[in-house]
Amino acid sequence: MCVEDILDIGIGEPLFANFSWEDWAMLTLRFELHLLAHAFKRDVNDPDRMGIHLEHLSFYYQKYYKKSMNQKFYGVETMQELLDLLKDTVYVTKKTKVVEAQLPTEFESLGVFVMLTEEARRDRVRRVDLGDETARLKLQNPAMPQAGAPGSLLPRPALVMSGIRPATPPVPGAVRPAGAWQQPAFRPPVGAWQQPGSFRPPMAGQVRPFGNVGGWRAPTAWRG
Repeated sequence: MCVEDILDIGIGEPLFANFSWEDWAMLTLRFELHLLAHAFKRDVNDPDRMGIHLEHLSFYYQKYYKKSMNQKFYGVETMQELLDLLKDTVYVTKKTKVVEAQLPTEFESLGVFVMLTEEARRDRVRRVDLGDETARLKLQNPAMPQAGAPGSLLPRPALVMSGIRPATPPVPGAVRPAGAWQQPAFRPPVGAWQQPGSFRPPMAGQVRPFGNVGGWRAPTAWRG
């Protein structure tokens, strides 16, 4: 497969329009193993070490990418079975069992990895339509963390709906902003005590002036 622009195959649609998360995972692994095979040769620079041995692939993958590579995540039991899914990118030599790259070190566009992934996807769909269930990818979909679970960044629904703010340790000098968790304090409607016939209790040190009809009036002192 060869296209000029992977972002537009002629009808305003990208080549990867039908990619699922499995296809993106396989594309990422293609690119990583391609770089790993070439980077190891360059870094070692030893004619006696032509590449990474199959048994050491997971070790050097961890060394270069700072993450582990578990073949069971891709639905296979051995590393050889995993590389068999990526024959268009890397392969294992028969005699020395060394991982070799199919593609050269340099090429015009990295879009070739999208093309290889799309070609593999179409072939997989065709085989499944013909009844070959072994062609399906069996990657394990990483479960999303549940709301409120330990380590989850998602808020607990009960707290969000009720407007209660979860308890957090105080921060010195911090100002607590007003939010949904702060319940509004009771406040009587403005002007309710000003209605004729209403009563407002006096506050300490305050004398209500005269003049409101039907309102409360402070007592006057007795004059002899």
